[in-house]
Amino acid sequence: ANAAGEAATVSTAPRPVDSCRAITEPGRYALVADLRDVSADRCLRILASDVTLLGRGHRIDGRGDFGTAGVAVGSWGRGVSNVTVRNLTVSEFDDGVRLTNADAGSLADVTAARNRIGVLLMNASDNRLAGVRARNNAVHGVSLADDSDRNLVANATAVENALFGVHLAADASDNVVRNVSARRNEYGVAVVGADGNRIAGGAAVRNRIAGVWLSAADRNRVADLRLSNRFYGVWLSDGASANVVASNVAADNAVGVRLRDADRNRIVENRVTGSRDGVLLIASDRTLVAGNRIAENRRGISVLASDGTVLRNNVLRDNRRAVVVRRGSENVTRE
Repeated sequence: ANAAGEAATVSTAPRPVDSCRAITEPGRYALVADLRDVSADRCLRILASDVTLLGRGHRIDGRGDFGTAGVAVGSWGRGVSNVTVRNLTVSEFDDGVRLTNADAGSLADVTAARNRIGVLLMNASDNRLAGVRARNNAVHGVSLADDSDRNLVANATAVENALFGVHLAADASDNVVRNVSARRNEYGVAVVGADGNRIAGGAAVRNRIAGVWLSAADRNRVADLRLSNRFYGVWLSDGASANVVASNVAADNAVGVRLRDADRNRIVENRVTGSRDGVLLIASDRTLVAGNRIAENRRGISVLASDGTVLRNNVLRDNRRAVVVRRGSENVTRE
């Protein structure tokens, strides 16, 4: 019985990985050492489905060369599924961890630092990213692009990335970003040309421009966030429409919620304080602003060149001016 038990233990032990290599067979693998100053274009290439890579706290460091990746899961020519990568640090690559044509997998407890993009998904759907930490990357912390749909990004930390902390773009749809902590990026969370996503919970604070930015993005929901940034808590622009901004706490931004050239959006049940403008609409028609608590701002709600605005059941207190309507805004309804 003991021999049988020992055999079973040996058979399920992960296969050791001590250098850059391709993984082409299903199974469990484990890093057994740090991989430093890597010159390979893609250090660990996972080209099989049903693979688990255990980092065991080790790190993979490259040289920052263009086109490189620390961990590359899948490829455009070879899709994979059910790949798990956990508990490692990847730095000094073009992309720290890159999922391409990779579905139904997971990243957990992964740190991506000082890459161009920390974690990049391209045409990768139904994945779960849990506890990813992306910091000091030269462009984006976490980026979902190229039709990456229905992914969950949970409890991610994106700090001091040069442009976007968390980035959804290029028709990335129906993704959920839950309990994000996005700090000291240019933009905390950016949704650009991506529809039907949910940004829910957490905080986007101390970002240099905006906590959350939606550009040319429709039917997204931004809810239950703490927002305190240099310029904007939430910014909708460039034709973003049919979005919902709900139940956020925006404090001490220059503008709490700003819309420019963004029609048919709903701004509901937010708390906005300490801003120059609590809610600012510029050339944004048919906006519903309802059930918000807007207090202690220079101007509570400003409506500029925005037709068909509906202001309903907002609580406006201790603003220098409660509501400002200018620049020919027509059919503004106050209820």
